[in-house]
Amino acid sequence: MTWLLTATGETVDLAWLDAGTINLAAIAHQLAQINRFNGACSRPYSVAEHSLLVCEILERERAIHSPSVLMAALLHDAHEAYCADLSSPMKQVLGDGWRSVEHRIAHSVRARFGILSASASARQDIEWADLTALATERAQLLPPGGPEWPVSRSHPPVGWVRLADRAGMAWTDWRQAFLDRFAELNYGRSLQCDEM
Repeated sequence: MTWLLTATGETVDLAWLDAGTINLAAIAHQLAQINRFNGACSRPYSVAEHSLLVCEILERERAIHSPSVLMAALLHDAHEAYCADLSSPMKQVLGDGWRSVEHRIAHSVRARFGILSASASARQDIEWADLTALATERAQLLPPGGPEWPVSRSHPPVGWVRLADRAGMAWTDWRQAFLDRFAELNYGRSLQCDEM
């Protein structure tokens, strides 16, 4: 069996991901319930919240306002709705087989939402924002101690956000925030198309 049932009732075959079965509502629902860092944070911290933070970092730190690039940032981990959020150490243990599956599913999601070009052209900026978010999460949400993470040296955490202050939002709030941000960016993309 290579299929799974999504939160919105689609059957998705992971061996061959049909773009027609990729559903934004399912992605938002599932990402809002998938905890980052295997749940080791001081509070539940979802992939949906992380994705919104990556967008926010791009806007505030790099002054990127392109709706297509910000949508690519918002959806940079959307594939995890289908293949879960494995920790970086586990991905290293699993090796190339895992990377191949993850890449294929991520490509299908990007194709479904029309962000292949934006993802490719802004790859370095999105990766930088993703790593800056990771450093911020490490500093603010994970226990002190343990070995230093290289990302903490290469990407200073941002100081303008206090992730502890966002603890009052439920997973359903993060699901809605993700959907709202997508709708806003999608509208911005439609305006750009109209101007061409």
